[in-house]
Amino acid sequence: MNKLMAVLLAAPVALVSPYAAAQTQQHPAQVQAQQNIDTVLKVARNGGLSEQQKIRQIERYADGFLDYQRISALAVGLPWREFSAKQKTDFIAAFKEMMISMYARSALMGAADAQVRLLPKITDNGSSKVDVFSEIRTKNGKKYEVAYQLYKVGPVYKVYNIRVDGVSLVTVYRNQFNELIKQKGIDGAIATVRAKGLKKAESL
Repeated sequence: MNKLMAVLLAAPVALVSPYAAAQTQQHPAQVQAQQNIDTVLKVARNGGLSEQQKIRQIERYADGFLDYQRISALAVGLPWREFSAKQKTDFIAAFKEMMISMYARSALMGAADAQVRLLPKITDNGSSKVDVFSEIRTKNGKKYEVAYQLYKVGPVYKVYNIRVDGVSLVTVYRNQFNELIKQKGIDGAIATVRAKGLKKAESL
């Protein structure tokens, strides 16, 4: 199971595990995660749904908790300022679809069997941002430490970056996007992303 998409599929839910929740109810971000976990795992384990139906249902649910606009802006970096409003919209849609296409199938195969444990550490800077840490253990015994970087929007905490074993999602893709923009320009970069022409981020 690819680490990146496994984490993305689980991002709104994998901040706590059921047995760890009682110890960590203090922070609203963890409370939110506990409320979400049953919904997504129920979809992943539903034998009456096709693989594609599961992916789309989880995707729609996760849309409320993943800030694709901020993730895209951070992944592109400084060149994001040069994008027009339409180019930003097009890029966000293409980037989201590319990640789902590249990683969703292999991630979903293992998502239902993954075990999640909340780690005791949490970073709260006292404003609207917080980092929550968890450990994901796959069926084959592999373990990943995941840091979810979230910020508060009204009553909801949204994910704007994810670090897996210390490797940042946005940093990994920033290197590819910067080179792509230099070679093909903004529109060419969007077209490449739309055509899913980037390499998988194997380190994630």
